[in-house]
Amino acid sequence: MMDADYFQEISGWSPKEQLPAYYRAAAARARKLRAESTTPRLKEYLREIIARCERLAREIEEPS
Repeated sequence: MMDADYFQEISGWSPKEQLPAYYRAAAARARKLRAESTTPRLKEYLREIIARCERLAREIEEPS
């Protein structure tokens, strides 16, 4: 099971350090947690994490 520390670590990493599949998997896990969460604040936090993970995956897949 993941906790908030797992997601906080993502924010400090360079996108080049992980494969796109890693970020897509993290987004999928966050979606599952979001679906199960009951508080608006947690849902919003997880929505932000999902968006960040998806953006990082796209950045790696699409070279600048």
